[in-house]
Amino acid sequence: MPTSALGNAAAPDAVDAFQMGLAAESPNRRIVWAGAASAGVHLLLLLTIGVASVESMKPSSAPELRVYVESQDRGREDEHDRAGPVEAPAAPTTDSREELLSAAAPSRSRVVGSQPRTVAPPALPVPVTPSEASPGNVPSGSDSPSGEAAVLTTTAPSDSEAPVTSVTPVTPVTPVAPVTPVAPVTPVTPVARVAPVAQPAGIDIPAVQRSVLTRWVMQAAEKLRDVSLRQARLSLMHEGRQYVALLERHPAADSMDLERMTVEITTEENGRRLRTQLEMKRLAFSHFAQLVDRQDPEVQFHDDEIVGRFHSNFPIEVGYDRAVAPRFLSLVTTAGAGFTLGTAEGYRQKDEIFRGGLATQAGRIPLPGTFSLPDSGTGGGAPGRSFGHDTRITFYPDGSYGWRELGVAGPEHRELMSTPAYILGGRNAALAVHGTVSGKVLVYSPERIVIEGSLIYAHDPRRAAEAGDYLGLLCAKDIEIARPDVTGRGDLEIQAAVYARRRFVVVDYDAPRSGTLLILGSLTAGSLSATEPRYATRYEFDKRLEHERPPGFPLTDRYEIESWDTQWREAGDEPSGASAAGASPPSG
Repeated sequence: MPTSALGNAAAPDAVDAFQMGLAAESPNRRIVWAGAASAGVHLLLLLTIGVASVESMKPSSAPELRVYVESQDRGREDEHDRAGPVEAPAAPTTDSREELLSAAAPSRSRVVGSQPRTVAPPALPVPVTPSEASPGNVPSGSDSPSGEAAVLTTTAPSDSEAPVTSVTPVTPVTPVAPVTPVAPVTPVTPVARVAPVAQPAGIDIPAVQRSVLTRWVMQAAEKLRDVSLRQARLSLMHEGRQYVALLERHPAADSMDLERMTVEITTEENGRRLRTQLEMKRLAFSHFAQLVDRQDPEVQFHDDEIVGRFHSNFPIEVGYDRAVAPRFLSLVTTAGAGFTLGTAEGYRQKDEIFRGGLATQAGRIPLPGTFSLPDSGTGGGAPGRSFGHDTRITFYPDGSYGWRELGVAGPEHRELMSTPAYILGGRNAALAVHGTVSGKVLVYSPERIVIEGSLIYAHDPRRAAEAGDYLGLLCAKDIEIARPDVTGRGDLEIQAAVYARRRFVVVDYDAPRSGTLLILGSLTAGSLSATEPRYATRYEFDKRLEHERPPGFPLTDRYEIESWDTQWREAGDEPSGASAAGASPPSG
């Protein structure tokens, strides 16, 4: 208020008193009052500032912030960041370079502005718009979006809880690990291993040279067998060139296995040492669909079909008419000059009969008359059973067989067959056989075997490649097909390897046509009787017999090459295979 107004309103006495009072005060007291007044003014100013500060910290007055959380699995921490007064709060943006640095630090930070990243962001960023960036939309665990890898963009008040545990930064980075192409590069390694295959190919052995070597090793193999040696070293000089053969014989492992032989041949050419290796096997008589030692002058091949290799130790005789002719579908070899023509009507070409080819002067294959067979008792662990009298044998599909002595009344005896089984006839004892064979068995008689009906396998090898049934019929004299009233009319099938040292006979062959005699397996005979008109015949080789034979079935003295690439290859400095045995092989 103006000073003149105060002077008019106050009493003069009071003014004087006031002036007097002031005059009476000491200088120190005035300084005290001045200090008090100054302190009061400053206190009032501080209170004013404090009230303003409290108002600024209310949620309604806080600016809206953009929060970027670097997710780390640190557990849930109750942190609240409070921002001071901001002059111009920035509107939310989706700049992928922004991040809340305090999320990765133990203490809170007030740095909210955008910070440039020092590391290039991962590929495929996925920006999150403000409308989507609410606390309820924050993914957790493995559901974290790819993009800014460990950075999650959200919008929330400054005092809201930051979900630090919602995203693990290592998880998005882990998929980068498969990019390390260690496994894809690995396939290159086999290429280096296959590299040795790229070596120069072997040198083909000329046909003439191959023929000379084949005859040489065949003869050497037979001599090695004759002297019962397991290994031998032989030398051959042919047309000024020396060949050295190292032979190693591998006897059959069991009664169904085949004997084999490994032969390594070495020579030198133009200062290089060359080698070739071949594998040979010794043929069993069961390797032939049909093998005949001698031809009956009254018998000729007519209505016959032979599927498989055929061999005759003498020239064979064939006959034909306008309706039928013999058919040899595989290679025919003879020890003689070829074949002779018997009864012939019309004209047939040679290739029409010998469809698999004809090879003459092939050498004779002798038929042994004695056999190495195991001793047989009457059971008790023996491999088979021996019968001293004429006996009828019946095979059953369950793997058993029954027997009954011919001409003697009484029940049939029956037992399971061993594996393998040997059914042996005694001296002058004939065995009559028929039925279904399940197992591996050899039937032997020194006198006679009579086939009274079909002999078939429980598992037909034409339908089951792994069929394991084998039957061998082995006789030192004759094997016969019984009379029609015993076998019955119609086709007769024999699934077996058959060996008749003296003769294979069809009894009453001149009976009216009954059907076809089919032998699936092999037939070896000293000679053959006529089969027509009672039977037309078909002989079909059992392909399993290439690798196995019926138990105890006899072997020939013939070897054949089982495998040979017919190429010379450069040899190393060290000998291989049987060559290490030296020139003095052990006997075996």
